[in-house]
Amino acid sequence: MANLFPQGIGHSAETGCGKSTVLFSNISEQHTVFALDDRHLGDESSVNFYEKCPLTRLDRVRAIFGPTQLTLPRYDFSQEFDVVLIDGPHGFPFPELEYYYFYPHIRAGGVLIIDDVNIPTIGRMADIISEDEMWELVRVVASTAIFRRTGAPTFDPLGDGWWTQRYNRRRVSPSRPIHLPDGPIVDKITAMKLDVRIHGG
Repeated sequence: MANLFPQGIGHSAETGCGKSTVLFSNISEQHTVFALDDRHLGDESSVNFYEKCPLTRLDRVRAIFGPTQLTLPRYDFSQEFDVVLIDGPHGFPFPELEYYYFYPHIRAGGVLIIDDVNIPTIGRMADIISEDEMWELVRVVASTAIFRRTGAPTFDPLGDGWWTQRYNRRRVSPSRPIHLPDGPIVDKITAMKLDVRIHGG
């Protein structure tokens, strides 16, 4: 998956931590982790895993501990990110909350990775993003969707504009002037039935 990343990663971030933290510490100059401090769990701790892994370059990792529902709204997003991985709390609407705080700060050509898109609500979020002009769906690897930021203008994070979004325009009545009649509606992620593929059913 690392070969899908942009060259020369200056800043990266993730919600959650573990093996991905080890990887990012080796390919990014500065990596910010937003995660719960679970070091009290001993060998079951994701934080202990990356902190004690001999491959981790700890000098490149900055950890911000606490629920992302609280830490992301308080974070000073003063830099653009080259890569962002969303893999924190998985219950609705928490991945959407994480996306909201990150998306205005991912540079054109940067990469957004959304893990566990086999979970129906996360898959639906990935479907919406896959139709957004800001994103190109690069690949789905197992249950992970990888998007590349296009040069399209950033959707106003303080506005509304739902009628301008492709996902909405394709699904409103054809009698409405905002309807986008550009072919059949296909949900790219959820149509793959990834949860059934992975877990059976």
